[in-house]
Amino acid sequence: MVPLAAASAALQVIAFAALTLLGCALLLAGCRHLTGTTLIGPCGWAIVATCVIGVTEILLHAFAHQTAWTEPVRFAASTTCFCPLMSLLGAKRPQDKAWHFVVLSLWAILVLPAAESLVLRHGQMPDVRGARSWFMLALIAVGLLNALPTRFWLAGILACTGQILMLSNYLPFLRDRFDLGPILIGFALWVSAVLVLVLRSRRDIRDRDPFDAIWLDFRDSFGALWALRVAERINAASAVGDWPIGLAWKGFFRKAEEGEDSLDELPHDVQQAVRQSFDNLLRRFVSEDWITARLDKSLD
Repeated sequence: MVPLAAASAALQVIAFAALTLLGCALLLAGCRHLTGTTLIGPCGWAIVATCVIGVTEILLHAFAHQTAWTEPVRFAASTTCFCPLMSLLGAKRPQDKAWHFVVLSLWAILVLPAAESLVLRHGQMPDVRGARSWFMLALIAVGLLNALPTRFWLAGILACTGQILMLSNYLPFLRDRFDLGPILIGFALWVSAVLVLVLRSRRDIRDRDPFDAIWLDFRDSFGALWALRVAERINAASAVGDWPIGLAWKGFFRKAEEGEDSLDELPHDVQQAVRQSFDNLLRRFVSEDWITARLDKSLD
């Protein structure tokens, strides 16, 4: 039995090491394409979460073998998977830099049960019940709902399922239903979500209206919550300026039944007003180069 247990631990160490390297390599490659956007922050937190979860599991399987502090440390590491979402929710200039302290503070609140377990309860399972447990489930649901309406819906489902499995012993309805097996499966799903993000990051925007192309890329990259906020601001400006055009989930549209959806069909002064408002909003999230690059591609 001992050699079998040792072989199983060795296989898990290899699996976690391979997944950690793959996930970090994919994220580092993806970060290069996010230059000039506030998505650099969430991508950085995703790298941190992948490294922390992977390295923690490698060390626990290699050396710990269920010591008194194994479960608190594992729980603390697993909760870092919430940090990328928390970072994304604050990814708007100028507060995006300071928001990292909010992310770190919220993570510290999430790991309080692990600290309590180590200091006060002598290494027992972290006591994550009631509001704490439901709060983590709510964060998972927010991440899923943010991704589902976008082209990254599959990545959202994979990441959500991975989080549920990694934290299954601390979530409502799932507590004590699983052994340690789902942690490896959950981490594999987490890395699979990163792979899907990379594979789906390229969109063919040729022959599209330029500002529809920019909108769709922004919408999918930043998720439903920020996209709805930007659309709301554009439509509010449209109501104030009495523009004959609005912004819906799939792009710009004419309010009247006649005419084309394209901005090019509008009077020049209205075009300028709409584009200026749209540009001002997006520059809270992306650079002018990011916008220009998508304008050029859509006109190729």
